[in-house]
Amino acid sequence: MTDRATLAQLRGDLFQADRGLYVVPIRHHSPACAWALSALISEVKPSQVLIEAPADFSEQIPLLLDPDTKPPVALVALLDDAGDRGRVAGYYPFCAHSPEYVAMQAGTEIGASLKFIDAPAATKAMWGQLDGTEPKSLLNEERFNANDYVDALTRATGCRDGFELWDHLFETRLAQPDWRSFFGDVGVYCAGIRAATPAAQIDSTGDTMREAHMARAVKMALAAAGPVVVVVGGFHAPALVGDLDNMPAPRKPDGTCESYLIRYGFQAMDALNGYAAGLPQPGYYHALWDRANTDSDHDLGIDLLTGFATRMRGEGHALSVPAQIEAMRMAQGLAALRGRSHAMRHDLIDGVRAALIKGETATQDIWTTRFQAFLCGDRLGDVPPSAGSPPLVEDVRRRARAHRLDLSDSAQRVRKLDIRRKDSHLAASRFFHAMGLIGSPFAQCTGGPDYLSGAQTALLFEHWHYAWSPQTEGHLIDQAVLGDELPTACLAFMHRERVALIANGQGRDLPQLVDLLVRSLLAGLGAQLDGFLVQLGSDIQNYGTFSSVTVALRRLLFVVQSSGPLGAPETLDLRGVVGAAYGRLIYLCDDLPNTSEEDTEDRLDALRMMNEVLRDCDGIGLDRSLLDTAMDRVALATTNPVILGAILAVCVQAGTRPAAELAQIMEGRLTGVSLDTSNRIGVLRGILHTSPPLLWHADGLLEVVDRFIRGIDEDMFLELLPHLRLAFTRLNPRETDRVAHELAGLLGVQASGLIRHNTQVSDADLADGLRIEKALRASLETDALSNWITGEVSQ
Repeated sequence: MTDRATLAQLRGDLFQADRGLYVVPIRHHSPACAWALSALISEVKPSQVLIEAPADFSEQIPLLLDPDTKPPVALVALLDDAGDRGRVAGYYPFCAHSPEYVAMQAGTEIGASLKFIDAPAATKAMWGQLDGTEPKSLLNEERFNANDYVDALTRATGCRDGFELWDHLFETRLAQPDWRSFFGDVGVYCAGIRAATPAAQIDSTGDTMREAHMARAVKMALAAAGPVVVVVGGFHAPALVGDLDNMPAPRKPDGTCESYLIRYGFQAMDALNGYAAGLPQPGYYHALWDRANTDSDHDLGIDLLTGFATRMRGEGHALSVPAQIEAMRMAQGLAALRGRSHAMRHDLIDGVRAALIKGETATQDIWTTRFQAFLCGDRLGDVPPSAGSPPLVEDVRRRARAHRLDLSDSAQRVRKLDIRRKDSHLAASRFFHAMGLIGSPFAQCTGGPDYLSGAQTALLFEHWHYAWSPQTEGHLIDQAVLGDELPTACLAFMHRERVALIANGQGRDLPQLVDLLVRSLLAGLGAQLDGFLVQLGSDIQNYGTFSSVTVALRRLLFVVQSSGPLGAPETLDLRGVVGAAYGRLIYLCDDLPNTSEEDTEDRLDALRMMNEVLRDCDGIGLDRSLLDTAMDRVALATTNPVILGAILAVCVQAGTRPAAELAQIMEGRLTGVSLDTSNRIGVLRGILHTSPPLLWHADGLLEVVDRFIRGIDEDMFLELLPHLRLAFTRLNPRETDRVAHELAGLLGVQASGLIRHNTQVSDADLADGLRIEKALRASLETDALSNWITGEVSQ
């Protein structure tokens, strides 16, 4: 551990005027640090300002300082791992109250040269935390909130977490003139955090390597001209105030990196939403910064609560003036009890909770949630045209504006689209679907027809939620390699997805490829899908199995028969692909007689779907007799009893075989000699899986099953029970009721006495119950009590 003498020495070492070195420890996005840093630069007037940010971002400094740049913004790095992950995105955000951004502004005003000195973003030391494909921040301050030193101080001060502790110790000092004392305290605080961090952890997270890059840059700057101001995260400050000659050699970049300046938003910068650096609810700290710079005498808490009440009234949640006054009174009282001169963020939140929540509060009540969302803010920055966004980003922005979509901030908005009666609404729907096709998080459909599942396809309206977030922009930058315009990018994305499926051994997943076709039609790519259809036809011929082709054909038939939003242009040869799939299916029917046990379930599902395929054949000009003949042919050769039952059911439904044949075959199976118990019920299982109504519509079939079950002894019934349950589990409640009514008619009893819906009894439970009943009956028989129990006592 670091002792007090060492901490006192660090306080003196931060500012070495004789050496021309001023190491400034900061916390990212801290208004108090930004204010004190601006005062320091104005007084010291350094010739160089070095800033902890990836060195390969230095070329973006002029853009950051462009008059048209309006924070919050972020530098996004597209990092090429050259490994299995491909490209990943890392973000380095700036807001108006970020010390790094203020340092650039203050340094420019006095004519200092500016330079970023951290390890390049392309170096794994900078992005070691990017262990997946999701975008992440290139800043990390989690130690400020989870550290033994921080925990000890929170207990000593009565603060609930590291965020409140920071506010209590430092943000309360915003706008105070003594920057030396302020940064001395920040330095000691950060040194305590570092001292409580194991050295091995510092090495493993890449901090040592990063500090080597920064130390080298500081040495070079001191050799050139001073004074030199070094703005770094407080955790790194102790490593840069001593001997810089004993640092390890900097590491060369491991990959390549492209960087862009993009708009960023407060919601993405909220530490409570997973952002690893900075402070929660950045909208609050932006207001704190604005108030300090306007020199207003108004109480910020009052203004924030007034703004919150106005927002709530606009959203239909009334908040009375007395309630506002009480919330402010509570916040100010709590601040005084906590030793603060004015209400800070936690005080305001607690004041709202105390004033607005009646009764016992939950962990996260609705008013607290609303107030925290208000403090988070929805500000979205802007960048100059010269920022050079990839053409795809600009194309998407242009299309969004053409559809009257608001991209001015990151707030979530709602759009209701009349997709069948208004062409402009259908065009907007196609834009939303195109953005979803390439994986963009821009919009989400929350209601309307679902053409992938075939649910509610007759609905007239789609309901969308959309928001232009930094993640949306970063994703588009990542996808910019696909093309300069959205339709081109969509087509390239589809091709990439198809290739990936084949490469991953999923080339036989024809339904997924058809789903990709459906999504592309919804995205408005119909006229450009000829090439994809040719590839799809080839995939059907090369990779199709009976099950996958059946599912794909059923979905293709649905597409061909659809109109409206899913309607394909006449120039697109969908019928040709349908014909190819139909021919392939007929060919694969001859595989059915040899169905293995592991393929049985998939083929049963496919045969159930066959009824729909046969029904739609005539409507689009397919020769149905070819499939009828194939199914009738394989029925004679099939040995798997479950598949046989399913094929016979399809043939009966199609009219190629008489319904009475089902009863004959079923009786032969049930009463014949079979070494395998499941074979007795197999045909019944296949029929019920494929066409349950045949059980009561096919002449004599139900009577055969009923007669067999009533005629077997209990031992045989127990043996068949699991197989019977497996067969009848395909019936839905309505079908179960229908069977009960039909059986009641056969037995001459009331159907209500036969219907018992109980899904909680397992096969084992039922079998155990029957065994117990059998044992009880045997015991009663032994004791001559069986007649007495059944009510047949002789007089």
